Amino acid sequence: MVTKSNAELIYWAQFKNLNVKIDKKIILSNINLNIKFGENILLLGPNGSGKSTFLKLLNRSIYPIPADNSSFKLFDQENINIWKLRKKIGFLFKDMEERVNKDVKLKDLISSGFTGTFNSRYTKSLSKSNINKINSLIVEFDLMDIKNQEFCSLSDGQKRRAMLARAIVSEPKILVLDEPFCNLDLKSNFILNKTLLNLNKKSMNIIYSTHSLESILPNTNRVILLKDGKIINDGNPNEIISSTILSDLFNISIKVIKQDNYWRSI
Repeated sequence: MVTKSNAELIYWAQFKNLNVKIDKKIILSNINLNIKFGENILLLGPNGSGKSTFLKLLNRSIYPIPADNSSFKLFDQENINIWKLRKKIGFLFKDMEERVNKDVKLKDLISSGFTGTFNSRYTKSLSKSNINKINSLIVEFDLMDIKNQEFCSLSDGQKRRAMLARAIVSEPKILVLDEPFCNLDLKSNFILNKTLLNLNKKSMNIIYSTHSLESILPNTNRVILLKDGKIINDGNPNEIISSTILSDLFNISIKVIKQDNYWRSI
């Protein structure tokens, strides 16, 4: 029998009969699943399928419809302090870059992972260990030459690496990414893919969404397919990512090829 303490060790997210409504429209319906530590999960589905909404449940920016027969737990808790949550989960959402003020420098952007604000005054008040962590990430993500540049002046690839560094300053065990490869050129896509693989080797679990089969991380060991706000399939990528299943998912004829642990679509 799995006790409550054991369940916390096994699952970090538990969804039971969840429904989400935004502006009187049902976005997610009847979501039932558990997410284990050690799983690297891809959310795949067409535009409007509910992928971003699902991920925003995890950072508590969206809440499910309250119901007696439903529950949503993170780290075995239905109510969790947002600051405690940010130490456990790092978040990178595609709309976050648009919310950064125009004059914010890259180093202050990364520092805001600790302070919650982009103001450089708060960066100066950080502890020595926090500053060392920020500087270490700047070096690791090859951002040293641009650390004093304004975030808005950077390329999409540089912005994405900076936002990723911000997401992991507190060394979370879970990383949640919404369309992390969106708008990246081939080189930036390759660099980000390699960076995420390195983070995963350091025991960081990743749950992410993408539109591009070419961007699927080779260490992904679970795929959840969403369509019209419902989970229509959930399982091993070698079984789920097939020509037949994805053709049905996207309502278009797709031929899927796997080569050297990476996927391609024709």
